[in-house]
Parts: sequence; C-alpha cells; structure tokens
Amino acid sequence: MIIYRVATAFDLPVFVSLDKELFPYSPWSASQYKEEFSSPTRHFVVAVDEAQSIIGYAGVFAPGGAEADVLTVGVVPSHRGKGIARQLMVLITDWAHKQGSTAMMLEVKVDNQDAIGLYEALGYSKLNTRKDYFGPGLHALVMRLELS
Repeated sequence: MIIYRVATAFDLPVFVSLDKELFPYSPWSASQYKEEFSSPTRHFVVAVDEAQSIIGYAGVFAPGGAEADVLTVGVVPSHRGKGIARQLMVLITDWAHKQGSTAMMLEVKVDNQDAIGLYEALGYSKLNTRKDYFGPGLHALVMRLELS
C-alpha cells in the first residue's frame, strides 16, 4: 500500500539523495531544498511504501493568482508505472488550484517520453523547447495546463 502525505523538513535528506539518483544531470542541493521548504508558496508531497520509505516526491511553487510552476517530480525506478507520479501531480495541482493558481507550468527533458506522456494525459500542452535547460545538450520541453 502506498501512502501520500505532505513532505516535512525531516524528508530533506531523502530528497537530496533521490535527486542525485533520479536527476544526476541537475540535482538540487540540501540548501536549495531547505530554501524551497521554508516558503509558504511552495508545497511538497511524498509517496511512502509499506516500509515507510519515500518512493516518490513532487513539489510546486504556487504564488496564487498566477501560474504555478512544478518544481520537481520523481519516482524511484522500481516503483514506476504504478500511477505514483500521476497521484503526486494531482496532489500538487489541487494544492496550487486552492492557492488561486490559473495554470500549471513545467519543464521536462525532451527525451523523457514516459513523463511527457503522463503530462499530456493530465491535460498539459506542449509550448516550446528550452535549449540547454538542464545543462549542455539537455533540452527541456515546456508544458502548460490551464486550471479552471
């Protein structure tokens, strides 16, 4: 059974460790996560397995009355394909909507077809490409979801 909950400061070391594994080309540092966690306009959620291990996480920046920005979404490889990322996206989207966000924006590596497929299934549209967004030669697809 997978449980979803709001992330806490105690989860920060796990976020940093998982970022190095899941996003080796651009992992966030502990200080970056600490700064993000300290802001009331940011919201992070986690997926936890039976062993109480974090197997997925997502974060959003939602200033209210404007576009929200998906900060991160990650699921450990052994738990992919189980709907975890979808549920994490639903949770951060609902939170952003409650903050008054008008749309959700995100960047995803252009070669991450699984993630792009998920975002399209959630209603995101492709807007453009940002060259070298994740580093030299690592381009990002910019996607947007209108919130009603």
